[in-house]
Amino acid sequence: MYLLGVHLADHKLVRIALTNFYGISYDTANRLCARLSLHDRATVSSLTESQITQLSAYLSSPGSIPARKPSPTSLSTAEEDLARPSLDPNPANDPLRQIKIEADLKRVLHANINHHRNVGSYRGRRHASHLPVRGQRTSTNANTAKKLNRLERRGLATQVERARREVSLEELMRPLARLRFAQEHE
Repeated sequence: MYLLGVHLADHKLVRIALTNFYGISYDTANRLCARLSLHDRATVSSLTESQITQLSAYLSSPGSIPARKPSPTSLSTAEEDLARPSLDPNPANDPLRQIKIEADLKRVLHANINHHRNVGSYRGRRHASHLPVRGQRTSTNANTAKKLNRLERRGLATQVERARREVSLEELMRPLARLRFAQEHE
């Protein structure tokens, strides 16, 4: 089954299959299943149409989902209800209503990296030079990043050198003229 462009295998548990979405961890998937009242052992193939619709609506725009109503059978007090983020009407206090997945999350990550590059921070310079950002050693590790960076620079340098060197029209026409006159003399 495809849900919002992501393939969810029919034989898998819903809480495991939801981790196929970029940005949903096991813990978040378990919380989503609890929020949508999906059984812990429910498989993707056992979901009803209404559950699939509810899940896709929640994942497509989690901030627009209203706060959960308190259960009429719970014996909790009003103070305990305010401590639960799912009952708070403000979506900023509920981590599940702030969730970003797939393209939205990737867009936020790339915007953060570009911000660091534009500001010129240490992290931004490390990102720009394709080196480890979080303090890892580079003398023995990160060889792949160094090789890729070196290749990019080498290719860029040769293009820049070619662009800088101005070629006259005479230099361009000389090989063509040799071929032409060599054919006429034969």
